[in-house]
This record gives sequence, C-alpha cells and structure tokens, in this order.
Amino acid sequence: MFTLTKKQKLLITSTMAVALVLIVAFPCAYASSEATTTADAASRTRMLNARGIALGKADGQATITPAGFALSLEATEVNDTIIKFNVVGGTVKINGTEYAVTEGNGAVIRDKHGFLLQATGTSSDGQPITLKLAGRYFWMWGRLHVARLLGSLQTESAKTLLVLRSVIRV
Repeated sequence: MFTLTKKQKLLITSTMAVALVLIVAFPCAYASSEATTTADAASRTRMLNARGIALGKADGQATITPAGFALSLEATEVNDTIIKFNVVGGTVKINGTEYAVTEGNGAVIRDKHGFLLQATGTSSDGQPITLKLAGRYFWMWGRLHVARLLGSLQTESAKTLLVLRSVIRV
C-alpha cells in the first residue's frame, strides 16, 4: 500500500495549481500579444469608458461631483513599446453636464504601463474644452484592461480635476 505524507500532498497540490495557472494564462497572454501586434490593429476602434469624481471650486468651496466619459479610440501606430492612437469622438459627463469630444490623440506606453491622452471638443453652449488624462493601466486577464486616471477638463471659465477608473477591451 502507498501512503502520502502531508509534505508530499502539499507539493503535488501546489505543483498542479502552478501548472493549471500556466496552462490557462499562457494561451491568453500569447493571443493578447499577437492581436495587438498585427498590422490590422491600426484599423480597429475601441471604446474607453470611465467613471469617477470631479473636483471643482464653486463660490470658494471645493465641490465633489460624479463624472464619467465614453471615448472612441482608434490605433494609428502599434509597436513593441508604444501604441499611438487618435480620439475619434465621445462625450464627457460631469454632474449631468455633457461635453462633446471631437478630436485628440494619445499613447499607451507598454514598458511603464502608462496612458496619456489629450483631446478637445465643445461644451453644450459652444465653449471650447480641453481634456487631459494620464494614468496607469492593469491587465485583468483576457482582453480586459483597467486604468486609474488623473486628469482635468478645462473650459474658458474653469478647470475641473478628474479622478477616474476606466475599462477598455482590446
């Protein structure tokens, strides 16, 4: 008869767990890197959605209001270290007020897991706006990435700070 000690059971269980994680993670990571380095990646459009808070100043007091956006991004250049993209359009919503984003550009820095974006557009009353964002992204298995973003929305009359969490499927 064959009996296993606690150490042998623990070793077998941990080896199987590591092997299972590698089997599941390796095909996903390989498929993800292949999908982003192909030539047709430049023609794909993705939606970047975010929610968070906006910090502003009204009547000498700091105000915290809900904020969010949905931007359409189109990759223009993809290589091993950087992904450049254009902002095709979208909307930014702060405390119920919507701002239309018409154009912009940005980059994803793969080595540092960084994200930069600058876009312009108009408010509902026709004032020009500038949206600037910077953040750090994280891979959440498969094709899902999330990011923590800090930025600002600047109009002619005020500058609002943004603290957001975003999600994008690549």
